[in-house]
Amino acid sequence: MKQKKRDHYWFGLIAGLLLVAAGIPARAALTDRPQIALLIIAAGAALIVTSMTGIYLRSQKREAEDPDERDRKIQRAAFSDSWIVTFWLVLLLTGIYVTGIVELRTTDILTVIFLGMGISAAYFRWKHENRSDVE
Repeated sequence: MKQKKRDHYWFGLIAGLLLVAAGIPARAALTDRPQIALLIIAAGAALIVTSMTGIYLRSQKREAEDPDERDRKIQRAAFSDSWIVTFWLVLLLTGIYVTGIVELRTTDILTVIFLGMGISAAYFRWKHENRSDVE
């Protein structure tokens, strides 16, 4: 009799919940370094979101489609346009930082760059999918 392969999808969810549960009292215990507790809570939340996404996608049981040549061209064009926008965004933020118009911290700059890159990539992919020809 062939034994069914057992998948352990719920381990990530349980580990994430344990991290969040451990991070809450750690925040109270580590009053001089609350960043450590926040890092534990954020890691637990990320693990929960990742696990729930994986559980949802596995529950759909759909086969992954092979991307055709048009999808690959759309993806390449979208990422290329996104990198151009990100490059100009970096130049703009560098100019703002150097001139001192607004006081920027490193985390502010990295957050704007990462969000700008992701949003522009999604926008350009949507834009190229709606066009009939990608060149």
